[in-house]
Amino acid sequence: MKQSLIIKSYPGGLSLHMDSNIDFDDMLNEVASKFEESRSFFKNASVAISVEDRILSPNEEKLLIQTINEHSDLNVICLVGKNEDTNRNFIKACKKVEFQNEEYNGRFYTGNVYEDQVVECEGTLVIIGNVLPGGTVAAAKNIIVLGELCGEAYAGMNGNSSHFIYANKIGQAKCKIADKLFKTKNDKNIFAKKNKEQSVIIYLNNDEIVMDNFSLEKLAYVASI
Repeated sequence: MKQSLIIKSYPGGLSLHMDSNIDFDDMLNEVASKFEESRSFFKNASVAISVEDRILSPNEEKLLIQTINEHSDLNVICLVGKNEDTNRNFIKACKKVEFQNEEYNGRFYTGNVYEDQVVECEGTLVIIGNVLPGGTVAAAKNIIVLGELCGEAYAGMNGNSSHFIYANKIGQAKCKIADKLFKTKNDKNIFAKKNKEQSVIIYLNNDEIVMDNFSLEKLAYVASI
């Protein structure tokens, strides 16, 4: 008999393979049951969750995370889409350099940040969506955009210059870390050309703001500054 829900693990996260023909409320009950049964196995690990074989609405994504939180001791870092290897690699890289758990005790915002909209956080801010032109995100610590950053992002609002901005993709954006400002311009900008389809990490080095293509090694370097 075909199982309606199969849970598989990968480094730094779990994949939930969901039968698309099952009513979502019934699927949530299945999720609650399986995670409750596995509570002692998963314990309080920090993980990313990906959903396979089924497309969820933003509200369904929130209900899924809520159900997992209620029926396990897991710390769900974020919900990533199918085959988003870059996002998974980001989570693995964070775990690799052993960022303190408090870095994740911030705010997770699901959805796009639109023009004239401002999303703020006292800790690290994770945007599970895009920051569109005219949208603004600001955080006392790091900013992680698991979509495209085309608006404004202000990290290190607590004055600490060791924080960073990560974006799965970046367009024309205005970024600030502590008191240092950085702007990507148009396609004539060498950074915009270089990083148009690649994930980037923006950070301060020797009091200068830098944008590089993201890699595990680069994140480890940023963490060591």
